[in-house]
Amino acid sequence: MTSTSPLPYADPDVYDLIYSWYDADLAFYVEKARSARGPVLEVGCGTGRVLLPTLAAGVDIEGFDREPAMLARLRHKAAAQKLSPRVHAADMRDFTLPRKYALITIPFRAFMHLLTTDDQIRALRCIREHLQPGGSLVYNLFFPGFRYIVEHHDQRMHERDVTDPERGQSVSIWSTPHYDAVNQILTSEREVLYSTGETKRYGFTLRWTFRYEMELLLRAAGFQRFQVWGGFDRRPLEHEIDEMVWTAWRD
Repeated sequence: MTSTSPLPYADPDVYDLIYSWYDADLAFYVEKARSARGPVLEVGCGTGRVLLPTLAAGVDIEGFDREPAMLARLRHKAAAQKLSPRVHAADMRDFTLPRKYALITIPFRAFMHLLTTDDQIRALRCIREHLQPGGSLVYNLFFPGFRYIVEHHDQRMHERDVTDPERGQSVSIWSTPHYDAVNQILTSEREVLYSTGETKRYGFTLRWTFRYEMELLLRAAGFQRFQVWGGFDRRPLEHEIDEMVWTAWRD
């Protein structure tokens, strides 16, 4: 049996199956939130991969996501951990919350779901308006190197094998990326192959942003002070394969 979903976010159980293993950013974002000295907002909180451990660490954190199904999954996981998260359904391009925050985060490259410059600037401006004076925005994203694009464009690749803890089945995950280098758009097609023969397919689209392009976006949104690292260990950004980890302050 084969089923197709336009986005993984419509099937949060599958989303968790594919992405819940990832923790390279977790200690970084939890530490940032614990040292914020004020309320924290997570943009694109999804099923709570970062938000729930941060809440469990005693941080005053709330979050939002545009997909109600993802938030329902988050609340289900929170109840099992006896946590009571404050989460909302909202769009990062246009949201209004009653509080101002010492820290706003956008983990796991969620900013890259904004596919136009107008949407990127709208989101950054809206986020800036929700920061306290001196508060900071922290987020991560990537840009693919040209060699990487040549080697991986339209190539079907095996990502990993996992076990579905709820079904007790082995699952094989495959992906086929398509890179539009002119428009800086990555379209990824994923296949989730269950040992029973069931197959789930979905796709998503991201826009990558280069370093100095990002600086211009931040300035256009009103941020005048910012910095970028090349990874969650705070090393300099020196290589195309580095993760760009940005901090921007509202002065």
